This record gives sequence, C-alpha cells and structure tokens, in this order.
Amino acid sequence: MRRARPLMALAALCLVAPAAPAAAAAPASADPPASAVYAEYTGELPAGQQGTVALNLAREDYTPTRLGPVLVGFTLDAAPDSALDPGKIVVRSKSGPPPFVSVPFRHDTPGSKSSYTVAALTPGSDYEVLIRSEKYTSGAYRLSASLAGDANADFQVNHDDLTLIDSLAGARYGSAKYSPSADVDRNGIINRFDRLAAAFNLGAATRLRLTVENPLDTDLPAGALTLADVSPTGFNAVSAPVTFNLAGADFYDDAAETTLTVNDKPVPADRVTVDRDRVTATTALADGRNDLRLTTVDALGRPLYHQATVWAGSNTLRVTVVDEAGAPVTDPVVVRVSLTDDQDVHAEQTTATGQAAVPNVPSRTVLVKATASGNRQGIAGLYAGDGSVRITLRGFAPPSTIANNDFSQGTAGWNTGTAPVTIKPHVEGIPGTAPAGLAASRGNRTAAPAMTPAEPSTTTTDAPAATSIVDNDLTLGTAGEGEQSISRAFATDADVSAVRIRYRFITSEVPGGYFGSEWNDYFRVSLRSQQGGGSAVEANSMNGLGLGQFDYGSGATGWRDLTLPVDKAGDTIQVDLGVANVGDGLYDSQVVVDFVEEVRDQIRPSLAWNNTAGGMNLTYTVENGDLKQAGTIDVYWANGTGHANRLGAPIFSQSVPAGTTAGSHGPIHIAGNLLADNPAGVTHLIAVASPSRVGALADVQVAFGPNANAAVLRPATIDIVKDSLRAAGQRTVTITSTARTPADQARAMFQNLTNAANPVNVNVNNQLALYAAPGDAVINVFVQQTQGLTRQQILANGAAIRAAMEQEINNQGPQNVSRHCADPATVNVADLGAGVFNATNGPLFVNAIRPRVTRFIDERNSNGCYHIEIQ
Repeated sequence: MRRARPLMALAALCLVAPAAPAAAAAPASADPPASAVYAEYTGELPAGQQGTVALNLAREDYTPTRLGPVLVGFTLDAAPDSALDPGKIVVRSKSGPPPFVSVPFRHDTPGSKSSYTVAALTPGSDYEVLIRSEKYTSGAYRLSASLAGDANADFQVNHDDLTLIDSLAGARYGSAKYSPSADVDRNGIINRFDRLAAAFNLGAATRLRLTVENPLDTDLPAGALTLADVSPTGFNAVSAPVTFNLAGADFYDDAAETTLTVNDKPVPADRVTVDRDRVTATTALADGRNDLRLTTVDALGRPLYHQATVWAGSNTLRVTVVDEAGAPVTDPVVVRVSLTDDQDVHAEQTTATGQAAVPNVPSRTVLVKATASGNRQGIAGLYAGDGSVRITLRGFAPPSTIANNDFSQGTAGWNTGTAPVTIKPHVEGIPGTAPAGLAASRGNRTAAPAMTPAEPSTTTTDAPAATSIVDNDLTLGTAGEGEQSISRAFATDADVSAVRIRYRFITSEVPGGYFGSEWNDYFRVSLRSQQGGGSAVEANSMNGLGLGQFDYGSGATGWRDLTLPVDKAGDTIQVDLGVANVGDGLYDSQVVVDFVEEVRDQIRPSLAWNNTAGGMNLTYTVENGDLKQAGTIDVYWANGTGHANRLGAPIFSQSVPAGTTAGSHGPIHIAGNLLADNPAGVTHLIAVASPSRVGALADVQVAFGPNANAAVLRPATIDIVKDSLRAAGQRTVTITSTARTPADQARAMFQNLTNAANPVNVNVNNQLALYAAPGDAVINVFVQQTQGLTRQQILANGAAIRAAMEQEINNQGPQNVSRHCADPATVNVADLGAGVFNATNGPLFVNAIRPRVTRFIDERNSNGCYHIEIQ
C-alpha cells in the first residue's frame, strides 16, 4: 500500500483543480459510458445514515500498474426514479494501512448531482466504500466502478488512452468532443491533469465486465425441469412412461446429448424420445427401486440434470380390515401402505366396506396401517408379493391396575397371549453376538440357529448395582413366519404430561448376511392416548433402518424412544408391540423394551431458525405450575429427533432456575458461529430438557436446480454452505448451477456457433460479443478449424473441432474463458440462489461464507445469485 501514495497525491491534485463552468450546450451524461463501467453495486440508502459497500479485489481479476495499485474511479448516483441526492463517497482499506485510499470526493460532477472519487486499490485486498446522501434525502443508489484513464472503454489503460486524451485536450463539458471517460477528475475539462492520472494508471486492466449476461451463464429457475407421469412418493406401474418436462427453455434437438440411466444402467436410445419441451422414456422401470438420473443440455448449451428415485411394482395388495370380533369394519377407515425401505413412499385409500385394493406395490416388505375414529388402529407388515393381508382394528383395552411398566413383576399387566416373551435383567450396551452362519443363497435358506435374549455381563456395569434394585428388559421374539405381538393398557395420574417408551430392535438377519434382501424382518412400537387422542408410532424394518443403524456382530440397534403427550387430567394409554419374520420363519428377530415411563418433567423446549439475527432461537414452556426443580436445556447435533439420536457433547446449554413461572419463555438466541463444524450424519438439532422432553429442528438443507450437477461438489463444499446457512438462520438454499467442465464448455460454444437459426459467421460474431479475450481465442480456434466448411461439414467433423476448442480452453485457463467453467477436481464452482435471503440475513450469510471460499462474487443484480469458488 505504500506505493499508492504518489498516485493518491496526483489524483488529489486533479480533484482539487478548479472546475470549469458548464457550457450552454445540452448537457452530456456525467457518468462514464456504460461500456467503461466494469462493476456496479446497487442498494437503498436511508436518510442521514451511512451505507457500506464491500469490495473484494480478487487478484486474478486485475492487472496492476508498474507501481502495484490500480486507480479506480467510483461514481455514486441515484437510481432511476429515486429521490436520493448522492453525497459522501470514501474508500477505506480493510487489509491494512493507510486506512483511507481515496481522494476527497467531488460532490457534483458536471451536469449532474452524482458524486465521484478516485481510489488506489491493490489487487488481492479488501475494501469498503462508505457512502451517504446529501440534504437528508433517501432512496435507491447505483455505485459504478471504472478504471481511471480508460478513455476508450476497453477495460485497460494503455498508450491508446493517452493518445485519445491528448486529442481531446481542452474539451469542456457540453462540447461535442467532451468525454467523461477521458475527464479523469470529472472537473468538466480534459487537460494535462487527466493525462497525468492516466499515465500513472498505465498498465492497469481488469477482466471484469458489466455487459449483457452470456445466456450460457443464466441459470434456469429451480422448478424448470420436472419429473412427470411417475411419482417419487407413490407406487408406480412398471409400465409407466418416465417423462421430464422443461419450462423456460427448449431441449437441444440432438438426442445423442441426452442420457437417462436407471440404477446406473443407460436406457437404450430407442426407448428415449427428445421433444422440444420434454424427454420421455418407455419401459424404463423395473419392479422395486429405480434411481433415475437424466443428463442433457438445452438449446443454449446449458447442461441440465435431474435425479430422482421412484418405486414401481406389479403387485396388487388386497387389504381386509376387521374389528376385534373379526367382523368387517364398515365405518370409514384410512388404509395406508408404506414401503419399509422408505416410508415416505406410500399409497393411501379410505374404505367403508372393510376392503381396499392397492395397485402397483413393489415386491418389497410393506407396512399396512389402518386408522379410524376413536383412535382405533391396526398395523401389520408383509412381503407385498403375498398379495393380501388382514388387519385387526383395535381400540383400547381396559387399563390394567398393575403398576408394571418396568417389568419388575414379570409380564403381569401385559397382554402377551401365546407370544414368545421373556423377562431378563437389563443389558444397556450392545448385546452378545447373535447366532448366525454363512448366508445361504437367496431363495434357498436353510435352518438358522435359535435366537435367545441377551444376558447381562457379570463383569461389566450391565449387572444390577444392588439386588434390591430391579431393572429388567422385556423381549418379544419371533416364532416362525409372521408377526408376534403383545400389548398393555394403563391409566396415568393427573401430574403425568407424557409417556415414553425405550426400546431396541435386534435381528439375526444382519449378521446372517441378509441385509437388503427380501427377508426384511420388521418391528412396530406404538403409544396411543384415549383422552388426548394422539399417537406415537415407529414401524420399521431392517432395510428401512439402514445397515448403519446396526451393530453388525449382534444385529442390534442402539436404544430408541418414543414420547407421547397425554391428557394432563389423567389418560388411558395403549402400548402395542410387534415383531415379524418376513419371507420365511428363519433368522429370528426381537424387539426389546427397557421401560415405559410416565413423564412428569415440566420443561418442554423447542427450536426455530432465526432469519433476522442468524443462528436459531430456543424457547421453552414450563407446564403444570411453576417449576419445582431447577433444570437445564442442552442443545445437540443429532441424527434424528429423539434423545437417543444425540451426537457428541452439547453445543449450547441454558439453565432454568427453580421457581420459573408457568408459561412460555424466550426466545434465547443461539449465535450462528456455534453452529459450524457439525459431525457427520447430522439431520437435526435437538433441545433436550430430559430424555422425554426433546424439541427437534431439521438441519439446513441444500437443494439443486436443473443446471446444477450435485455429483461434482465435494462434501466439504456442501459443509461450508450449510455452516453459512446456519450462521444466517436460513433453513434452505438452492444451488442453481455448478461449473461446466472444459468439455461441456467446448460443446456449448460449438453448439451455439453452429446454431441453425443463423449463418455460421453471424453466430461467430454473436459469440465474440459475449466473451472476453480468452473466450474469443476459443472461438478463433473454431473459425480456423472450420475455414471453408459448410455447416453440415462442420457438424460431421464436430468431435475433432470440439476437441481442439477444449484444448484451447485448457490453454487459456477454464475460468478465464468463463467463471462457470472449471475442472471440478481442482476447483468447486457453485451459484447459490440469493432470492431466499432477506435484507438482514443475506449479509450474515455473505460474511460467513466469504472468508471460507477462494472467490466470492455478488451476482444478485445480473444472475440473482451468489457465486462461489473453492479450491
């Protein structure tokens, strides 16, 4: 920065020189010509308040002078129809001394109220432009930047500019010869001071442009490319066509540029049809899971991507719903059939005949749930290929008078029937290895060893601490193919606010090697409230949980829990448990219950994102009177919504003192800087007042638009974006585009250069207008390669021509050709849709992400996004 001082001294001399009086001729614009402005910033300036515009001078965007800094002229003017009278404009360094790097500003430039200054800026440094209005005015502003001395508006200062300034010497504002871009000090007369300033800025250049946006760099909106004819959340016919519709653009008419894969296998080209606004594939689906990935381009050459998972099947599942006496239920019943692999995939029908037929069910394990008035419920699981299932709709049994939610009295008070139930001392950790042998071939299983309840260790803390303390587990096992079930009903006291059950699922299918198979054993656990009318249910399967949920050696999950709020005046609670062997009676499974707890905790916490101050807010409610005993609310990362899903230590704690009055309290702000560096697997943040009192908030989400290829972004890049979202209190953002590879860039440029709507030479001129020198070099390679060829001959030799263009893109540097072109192995590039941010949390997001990326560009005005690059 020390070398800036002679430049500053010269520029200061320019701006304090006396201004020439305006001539009587019609005034010309005092702003630099639009073609000379390389950057523009807009916003609102309140009356009497200072505005700040952040400047990050990326080193690669500028060529410095021989002295190092670059002289940049800044013009502050009012936006169209704005009442703003521009005032102070000062540039301040954020990277080190001297603090102010601009000369005293000129209040009014010739013929306008625009203010103006010149600053000496060092590429690679950060600055702030401080602006104010005059006369207590307010309104929208425009701050524009141009190279001081760039008289011919070619984004560089060289001897051509000095020659032009010399030729205009003596020209005054209002005269035909006057040019504001040659009047460096904006005093209304072009003279030797302007030439001196331009000479000191000799060699300065910038690759930035404020021009018409290259259509190739304009992103389609998030919903432009959609899936039709099949549903990601429903059951689809195997014969259903798969259609992708495009709005706001046309698909490129060369079908060779379109690829659709299903489960990583390309759909044959003769099954894929490309029309102007749709791509359709026939006979593409298989029974079961279908992972679809479409890769194509539009008529402008923009890459398009769409990924989705759809489930298809050929089974019709017939459901019969009966009451506890075995008679068909003839009042309205809602029947929901869900995949255990993904319970968001389902079909739902309402029947008043006790019969339902659900078509297109995949050949997988499904859960069938029937619900009716009075909180009646029935659940069963089966392999959909079995074709039919009978559901018994159950109400509430008479509540047991035996207090045995902890199994201290064995199975007393539990309705066990003939189900295989055992009571054993509690085992807290992972139980011993489940019996299993080598997995037999699918469809040809032999006998499996019997499965027994886990026994406590005599050498660990699993053993009871004292013989007077009873801590038992109830184990419900399978016995042959099909489901085994038990239940319990009991009454709660008036001071009970919720009921919680703690349990785990164990299956010998996992160590037996059958994860992912059709032998997809399942379990179900449910709590229902008769007076409160609510229910809490987990019904899931081995495949649905995912292999990561199991200890492979034992086939056991960690402890899980459900909590159900109940009527505080007293309630009747129904507990239902079930576990099933699916497909055959081999390789048993178990559901193990640690306890059923009547919750008397008074503190109920909740979390919400704060999109004003960033981070999130913690609130809590004290129930059942003033707080009798002090408590603490801990906030954790979590991989689910329950207490058992905590990951690591608390990231925030809030004490709640005894005597806290009943009612709602908060919000308590949790700063966004506490919400970075999350552990792997996070899906939620949870606030825990007790194991039974947990408030869950879904973690921030990153979505992808049609021009974004999720596969090229590193997980670390997504983590940076998520950390910044949390800092801003913003729950979601869409990545609207990612970088094109050099091959993609060459293909897109070739496609536009051979556009059949125009002669090739017209296409060449149109493309030259969109690119800077590195892009022009690529276009010139095309011109050289196609000299004397017809369009048909060019297309016939397209592979070789595109290869030559790709080589030139690499020679020039992909990001010099287009900032949206890069090798993803070297740099991650992404555009983040800025429309989801508000005026408060947008700056919070920018401040959080800018220090963590290699390059940040605010493209809200030109492309509605924030552009980031991460090496």
